[in-house]
Amino acid sequence: MKFTILCFVLFAAASAAFATDKKVIEASTAKANGLVGNPAPDFTLPDLKQQTFHLTDRHGQVIVLPFWATWCPPCRAEMPTFAKLQKELSAEGVAVVPVAVDEPGKASEFLTKKNLEVSSLVDRSHKVAAAYGALVIPKTFLIDGEGKVAKVFIGKCSEKELRSAVEALQKSRPAER
Repeated sequence: MKFTILCFVLFAAASAAFATDKKVIEASTAKANGLVGNPAPDFTLPDLKQQTFHLTDRHGQVIVLPFWATWCPPCRAEMPTFAKLQKELSAEGVAVVPVAVDEPGKASEFLTKKNLEVSSLVDRSHKVAAAYGALVIPKTFLIDGEGKVAKVFIGKCSEKELRSAVEALQKSRPAER
């Protein structure tokens, strides 16, 4: 009898935790998707070298904004793609700006260990991640030259998907006068 009660209590606790996690995931996804077509939440964050990045300083550029952490396996798998795109697309006026929701030392150590030459911001307070609905990661936001969120990738995205979405944004830019 005691075993049955214990099993029931454990099942109830696990079910409640899963329901809470599911609600968090749904709320995070809804918030992220709700940003599409709207101005991207502005922010200022330091990078891993303590240089300050301010989103509005990049007005006019297409921005790829992935949120990641070292404890997130799909995020770790995406980082080589973001490093490659950061290097290749900067000459085209595209800013690839990863945001680590992790300790700076862990993020820096991971990038160094994997030999990834990528600049990453750090959101230690998770305030920027919360503003973007990126408390559940990975999530990648594409911001157009007008500063509006154009697309959100929920979960891991491929290099092909990213390139295609960035190219579409670049083509839709008004011609410079």
